[in-house]
Amino acid sequence: MATDETNTSDAHAVPLAPLPDHRNVNTPWWQELWCRHAHITTPLRARGLPCDVEFGLSTYIVRVSLPDDSYLIIGPPQESSSERPAGDPEGWIATREHPDDQTLFEVLYDSAPSDDPGAPQRPEARHGGSAQPLIEVIDHRLAQLGLLPHPVLPHESPHVHPAQTTPPPQAREVPHPRAVPPFTSTATRCAL
Repeated sequence: MATDETNTSDAHAVPLAPLPDHRNVNTPWWQELWCRHAHITTPLRARGLPCDVEFGLSTYIVRVSLPDDSYLIIGPPQESSSERPAGDPEGWIATREHPDDQTLFEVLYDSAPSDDPGAPQRPEARHGGSAQPLIEVIDHRLAQLGLLPHPVLPHESPHVHPAQTTPPPQAREVPHPRAVPPFTSTATRCAL
């Protein structure tokens, strides 16, 4: 597997948080998922936040561990009616939760389109599936809470890359985690 990389063009680059440590990290289907979510995971890992890609209730999500043992869940709406590929949703929802404190549930960002035509439009909805505003809101809130191990300075790039909207050559559909992966070749490499 490729080693973690930092942006060598940025003299002030910090090392990325480590990759998750589980059996799926070396599987082609998980690496494909990781690549499809790199525009979310890479800027957060650059801030020292460990990330993983998991299957949520009905779609893949990014789980981000925070220094106070709480975590972020970043993903599309769980009951999505869209058939968009993993990592390229119509909108993002980011929540902060704590495994031991059920009263801690905070919606940091919600740019998912509303299903209710009578509901007031959320300010984030205009950003849709764009990662840049999502990362900016997460930065702002985690900075307020003192939970950014390596904050990005104003003159530094937040390292947000656009979502991969079309699969790379030889990439295949990402299977459900309980399915046997149909991959026989190595998944497209990204900054693992």
